[in-house]
Amino acid sequence: MSRAHAFWEYAEEYSRASGRPLGKDSRVLDIGCGWGRITRTFARDVPAENLYGVDIDPNAITLCRYLGVPGQFTLTEAGAGLPFPDGYFNVISALSVFTHLPETVATNLIAEMYRVAAPGCIFVFTVEDDSFLDYLEIPDIESRSERWRLLSQYKPRLSSLRASFAAGEYLYLTTVDEGVRTADVYGDALVPKVWIEKAWSKYFRLLKLAPSAPPVYQAVVVGIRD
Repeated sequence: MSRAHAFWEYAEEYSRASGRPLGKDSRVLDIGCGWGRITRTFARDVPAENLYGVDIDPNAITLCRYLGVPGQFTLTEAGAGLPFPDGYFNVISALSVFTHLPETVATNLIAEMYRVAAPGCIFVFTVEDDSFLDYLEIPDIESRSERWRLLSQYKPRLSSLRASFAAGEYLYLTTVDEGVRTADVYGDALVPKVWIEKAWSKYFRLLKLAPSAPPVYQAVVVGIRD
């Protein structure tokens, strides 16, 4: 849980710094809640009735309910809107979600986050930065799993991918095409800072972009909805 705690600390720190510390009146949305590891970290400050989780995987929602994770959990569809009213949340988190979304799907989700966020809402989510490409230089990486076998097809393009990222391009690598994670909505995405500032600045003001490092192992984006 060290990864979840480190991720939560960004939400806690920037909520407090904004003058709206996490507490009994906070409403928190965890997008891509999985089995509830991030939702659980908010439960120390926020009552269960104000915690919400969504995921496109029905097994994740079932597991959260079975495990008794504090909060209310809803199944959503990839690319669909968020089932909440405008201006509802004070914190919105998404660990390892934007790391997998193609550009259009990612921007649609950001727009939905903006819609359901109250003024002053803190956004905390992760993206992959160019350090992700270092994995493609590991010998025999393709033998680790099917995902890495599919990613290894990009090895011949490694130099051009690095150049494209450095030029501020959003990179989407197709890796998975099964179940609810079809290639048109789920792969591996790398998002440069300049792209975030150019394409998403109308939805939130960027407060921090922490490079990928342990224990989160993805770049952490912190923003605020003005």
